[in-house]
Amino acid sequence: MNSTVPNMQKPQATYEQATAIDNARLGKSFKVIAYAGTGKTTTLQMISDAMPQRRGMYLAFNKSIAGEAQSKFHRNVDCRTFHSLAFRSVPRGVTDKLRLPRLSPSFLAKEYRLTPITLRRMMGGRYEKYVLMPSRLASLVANAVSYFCATSSQYPAPRHLQAPNWLHPDDIVTLQAHLYPAIERRWLESIDPNHQAGIGHDIYLKLWALSEPNIPADYILFDEAQDADPLMLGILLKQRNSQVIYVGDAHQQIYAWRGAINAMQQLPLPESRLTTSFRFGEEIAHNANAILGALNETVPLLGNPDLNSKVVNKPHTKLRDAILCRTNARAMELLLAGLVHGDKVSLQADHARINRFVDAASMLKQGKRITDVPELAWFNSWHDVHEYCETNEGSDIKPLVKLVDDHGIEPLKKALAKITPIGQSDYIISTAHKAKGLEWNRVHIEDDYQFKLNEKDYKISDEELRLLYVACTRAKLSLNIHHIYDLVQQLKIKMPLSLRKSIK
Repeated sequence: MNSTVPNMQKPQATYEQATAIDNARLGKSFKVIAYAGTGKTTTLQMISDAMPQRRGMYLAFNKSIAGEAQSKFHRNVDCRTFHSLAFRSVPRGVTDKLRLPRLSPSFLAKEYRLTPITLRRMMGGRYEKYVLMPSRLASLVANAVSYFCATSSQYPAPRHLQAPNWLHPDDIVTLQAHLYPAIERRWLESIDPNHQAGIGHDIYLKLWALSEPNIPADYILFDEAQDADPLMLGILLKQRNSQVIYVGDAHQQIYAWRGAINAMQQLPLPESRLTTSFRFGEEIAHNANAILGALNETVPLLGNPDLNSKVVNKPHTKLRDAILCRTNARAMELLLAGLVHGDKVSLQADHARINRFVDAASMLKQGKRITDVPELAWFNSWHDVHEYCETNEGSDIKPLVKLVDDHGIEPLKKALAKITPIGQSDYIISTAHKAKGLEWNRVHIEDDYQFKLNEKDYKISDEELRLLYVACTRAKLSLNIHHIYDLVQQLKIKMPLSLRKSIK
């Protein structure tokens, strides 16, 4: 029996990949703008293979991605997260605090002797008095420290307190000044090894950043760079002894609410591009270009000429592998409907978050106060929640509130318990956020994306366009755009000439 293993042929570099490799060999920092499905990870491997003698560092946002990458790169490349680099560099006395119990908002409020403060909030088109209780104030203090930790600031400041935008502007300034001493105290206690209160991972990461660390590598491959927050970007920009190669897609930046700042657009560095998708063919690429045009992109995404992908416009059929929604609430509605029909349904959406929201709603309906679910922590009753949902600021939680009202606590809890494991399901329901980085053969786009249309024009935010771009580029063979078909037609009409030629 022949036991020899055949030589696995490495993929031949495309012209664009070869350009990125040539840029890397020059030894200077640059960025690679990589559209959806264009072989980003493969290109990074090729770059590292072209520099086998140099020490490389691949940086990812989470441990699982870094672990998976380690098996793909040669042994001179260390695959890590920012947090793992920080953990081994910060004094043990600080990281040992990870094992200590966290301070609850109510405990923090007592410890800091916070007292109620009366402010003005917008409700129903007018300002009314609103009392912020000590536990809410303590939550704001803790959140301010977390926000500071994601910035490039050297020390906490009043501006790091992110007050709800429905408060009166003057009262926001008052609140920031009022709570600043508590914010400063909370930060100093967090980094004090002798203070017996637990910390989160953001504390030691910030402490490491403030030490102006030197990352031990000749070159750094920073993956998904568009999702970097100012803290991470600040660390990399201060690396004087390492070449930094930023890799990502500005149009897949869908975490602005989490502090991401879109490094791909902001960095004044030379760039190379990966524009030809290996994932899907020309029709799906054409559809993506309609969205990219509305985001002021002028360089087209090209489809794989060897793949026969289709974009279809018809009501949802049984032929689907994934349904991509905008919201967790819509994903839950589809899950409930699927279970009624006897389907084996998987949920890629954040069902742990939905579970917490449903539990919190149940407590609020019973007259209990909520402290650990931010969306409901501001309210004294379910009636208050309903009032808030009628304001512009309340639009984000309105679908979840409607879900609870329409279906009830127990049916929702039962549905969440009946989710089929992903490998055994008939199809997967996912939010666009959770679908990022994934792909399926047949994808359906749901009906809950936010935009307005009339006969001659459309209105849609850049954030929503980026979300649709991510959703539509998850498909490999078939993309059903029935619910956004009219929007896509409008987008095509206003496309720049540089992209229009790629549309059939």
